Amino acid sequence: MSASGGAEPDARSSGRTDAFAAFRSRDFRWFYLARMSNNLGTNIMLPTLGWQIYAMTRDPMALGLVGVAVFVPTLLATLPSGQAADRFERRNVYRLFQLVLMMSALSFVALTIKGVTSPVPFYLAAAIFGVGKTFSAPCAQAWMPHLMPRQDFPNAVAWNSSAFQLAGIVGPSVAGLIIFLANEATAYGVAAGFYVGSFVLATLVRTRSKGNDQHNKGLAHLLGGITYIGRHPLILGATTMDLFAGLLGGATALLPIFATEILHVGEAGFGVLRSASAVGAVAAATFMAFRPMHRRVGRWMFVALACFGLSIIVFGLSSSYILSIIALTVMGGARMTGACIRQSLVQLSTPDDMRGRVSSANMVFGSAANELGDMEAGFVASFVGAAPAAVIGGAGVLAVGGIWFFLFPSLRGIDRIDDGAPHAKTKDTGSLKEAA
Repeated sequence: MSASGGAEPDARSSGRTDAFAAFRSRDFRWFYLARMSNNLGTNIMLPTLGWQIYAMTRDPMALGLVGVAVFVPTLLATLPSGQAADRFERRNVYRLFQLVLMMSALSFVALTIKGVTSPVPFYLAAAIFGVGKTFSAPCAQAWMPHLMPRQDFPNAVAWNSSAFQLAGIVGPSVAGLIIFLANEATAYGVAAGFYVGSFVLATLVRTRSKGNDQHNKGLAHLLGGITYIGRHPLILGATTMDLFAGLLGGATALLPIFATEILHVGEAGFGVLRSASAVGAVAAATFMAFRPMHRRVGRWMFVALACFGLSIIVFGLSSSYILSIIALTVMGGARMTGACIRQSLVQLSTPDDMRGRVSSANMVFGSAANELGDMEAGFVASFVGAAPAAVIGGAGVLAVGGIWFFLFPSLRGIDRIDDGAPHAKTKDTGSLKEAA
């Protein structure tokens, strides 16, 4: 199989940007659908869990502890997951942990059917989810660059990010609808089905990918991803900016409180609110697929961060359902714009034999931003209330943007994506292109 991962003949001679360039690869099409199925499962399961935990406890802190339950196993498994992605065949690792994710969803089904009212067993099942997510995500990220020609990779990032956010639109809405029409156990069962679908769709991808680094061992190898990030200021700045902004911008964890106690919109309204940020993210990712950024990407990253912080503040101050939806939509679009830039920068600047470890290290930063951000939001809300907690978080995001703007001048000075990827010419030799 060619290096395009099953790519079909194209015509680039016109110089025109092809918004669907990545989809010429047969393998990327199956990969895209597998990731979509995975993301649908997660975006049905986690909102259902948040709703159920809050219904059990009426405690904002209990919502925050869901994030802790996911983050702790993520943190513990991050370094081994990166090694797995760089030592073993990535398709097989990905498929294995789709089954682990299915098991976590079925655990929620069993707990709900048994009528368990303590949140502790649900936190333990959420920890299983954290392990499955931690091992499958770096493998997927390290595998994806092999599925299309290198020049189409930024286009693939935009579409893959769009799939993630599209699932974020559909999943919570489906979760709210299933809870309204049936119950939480049914929603968890549907999520389990999507994880099985991801396993099957990944099996249809023919391209195999295995990292080159099969011999190096020891602590240096284990910490290789973190070391690599630390030695590259542009990647370090972008990653830590996302980390601290995410830690302070976890307002979406408070949506069950906003839906029930501030906006009074119930289950259906909760699903719409949970989906609104994903609508903005899909719009932003789709726009970037059709109109990719060619210049001043560093400054656009900071503009997106400022919009993210301002939209959180507006959401926290809003008592209008419509205004809250608009603020969440802008929030999602702004965060996605920065995420597409950062992911392209990191992936294109990383050699293939380190891509799994760098992806896993990057993922733990992202997980810390998301899950610990949820905990921070719940913790602050338990003291000052949900609305003030959101406003404080949004102001913190703006502060991070200002500090990083001056702390990392090279980051704001990036003009093109390739300017931040001096190692992009490293030859990818670690993939095994075989027919399944």
